[in-house]
Amino acid sequence: MSGSRSQFFQSHAFVWLSVSFFLIVLFAAAPLISAFIGGGIADALGCTVTEGVSSPCLFRGSDISETLSVMFVLGWFAFETLPLGAVLLAIWLAVACVVALIKWRLRRRGA
Repeated sequence: MSGSRSQFFQSHAFVWLSVSFFLIVLFAAAPLISAFIGGGIADALGCTVTEGVSSPCLFRGSDISETLSVMFVLGWFAFETLPLGAVLLAIWLAVACVVALIKWRLRRRGA
């Protein structure tokens, strides 16, 4: 039993399912990650970042306020990527169930 289980975790299907799951979650969360990083950097530097007006924010002698503002505004893309990521995860779950069913039937037929 444990031998067939370890074979599943080493199979190509498990690798592809794991990689695709990670990429879907990363795609869905990327705008939020960008916004949190931009806001965190601005907070650490003592700057104020908004969608419209960016106050000067100096880091090592250069103004990075525009970059932080863009990173902060990218968070709005989460309104698109989170629902799309949820749909992609639902499709992923269906594919994972089909793969698991096929693996189970092949293992049962071989035993």
